[in-house]
Amino acid sequence: MNGLEGLEDLRAALRGSLLLPGEGPFAKRVSEVWAVSGASPKLTEPAFIVQPRGTSDVAAALKWAHQRGLPVAVRCGGHGGGNPSCVAGGVMVDMSQMRSVYVDPAARTAVVDGGCMAKDVDSETAPYGLAAPVGICPTVGVGGLALNGGLSLLSRSYGAVCDNILEAQLVLADGTVVTASEESDPELLWAVRGGGSALGVATKLKLRLYDVSDLFCGSMVLVDDAEHKNYRAVLRFIRDTVLPNPDVGFNVLRALDPNAGPVLVLMVALPGEGTREEKEAIVKPLRDLGPVHDSVGKATWRETQNTQGPPLDALKQAFPTHYEVWSGGHVDAEQFTEGLMDAWVEQTCDALPVPECTLGVSFFELMGGQMKNSPGPVGMRSDIQWVCMTGYADPAHTDVARAYAERLRARLAPFSTPTTSGYINMVDMAEVKSLTREEAAAFVGGAENLARLAAVKARVDPNNVFRHTPLSVVLAAGGAVPEE
Repeated sequence: MNGLEGLEDLRAALRGSLLLPGEGPFAKRVSEVWAVSGASPKLTEPAFIVQPRGTSDVAAALKWAHQRGLPVAVRCGGHGGGNPSCVAGGVMVDMSQMRSVYVDPAARTAVVDGGCMAKDVDSETAPYGLAAPVGICPTVGVGGLALNGGLSLLSRSYGAVCDNILEAQLVLADGTVVTASEESDPELLWAVRGGGSALGVATKLKLRLYDVSDLFCGSMVLVDDAEHKNYRAVLRFIRDTVLPNPDVGFNVLRALDPNAGPVLVLMVALPGEGTREEKEAIVKPLRDLGPVHDSVGKATWRETQNTQGPPLDALKQAFPTHYEVWSGGHVDAEQFTEGLMDAWVEQTCDALPVPECTLGVSFFELMGGQMKNSPGPVGMRSDIQWVCMTGYADPAHTDVARAYAERLRARLAPFSTPTTSGYINMVDMAEVKSLTREEAAAFVGGAENLARLAAVKARVDPNNVFRHTPLSVVLAAGGAVPEE
């Protein structure tokens, strides 16, 4: 066990667990990712896994790794593109045992553990009629989501997920525990709100909550007809109704249902001013399309947030291991044209490789509104995010999926804004190993933010221990692109 002397002393010091290769739970935890990256179809194994029960366990693990120069990566929800938590020969800090949530309804805040999923937070805030903007998928890890930006159906009204971090407890690379807040370290708090995963392990986040007790929200499901008339109508609804109104939270996802065929899943939230009648009028064009499911205006926020839960659970049950190749980009409102819609429908519907790649999804998520006013190092400055997760069950279809992804990216490139807006959580870390300085700046809201974030990185992680994203590499070089 080269370089791992003293490991039993670490195990004895932990309240949580330490898992080694060959021990029963080890392989299971390594494999429990949302999807295996098509850019690296075989998951790499860490030297060992620590499953902390509290901040002291995280501190002990990081201090131990620091003293031995071992790389460290963090597992929260396992949704990271490229499976960055599978750090070869290093230490995986698996936060899955830290999922407590404390809600202060009077202060409208929640303190959430670093291993919480979105559904954990929604579950605990719901009894008070409150919510935090914590993503769209119920099983996404809040830590990884929030530290790198994050968006929600509420984000156009209330900002990116990271903008709602009021305080963060971080464990730095050497095991030191610090608090980032306006009172204790405002510059670190600024950096955490968008660049946090490059700085340390968040063991607790205090989040701002909002009243959703009477929120007009819900979901619809439409059949995607052969001529895609419904899909085009939804896309025009985005252009004509959603984009001009920053108080409309909206996304649309297309998937191949094993029973119903191609379906469109819509999620809607209208947190702004207006009567119920006025909000009903906004969604009427969607209702006129004849949805086979419609809970808009009837569902609670928690029910809306769980829209994707049952189908995702069914997919994981049917295919415990599946593979995905990711493509994505950002689009400004003026680029959301008939030409883009034609390109999108052509590629994501008619050109999708079937039957090889039937397990993935493609979707549009609305940004803009308050997200454009983020004070932190957040790159989501455009109006729309497009994503295609080309999914398949047989790794022999990897080349088909990757070739399709390349065609899709090329077709959407004329409409996208790669140098002015970006979201690091939508990058496949196994595929994208490096960034230009201009690309890195786009992920953090500009060159000034990049330099400022690099200065914080130099202070709290001078040895670039948290280097599992290509952005971290640029930050460790002081905001410049390191020479080969």
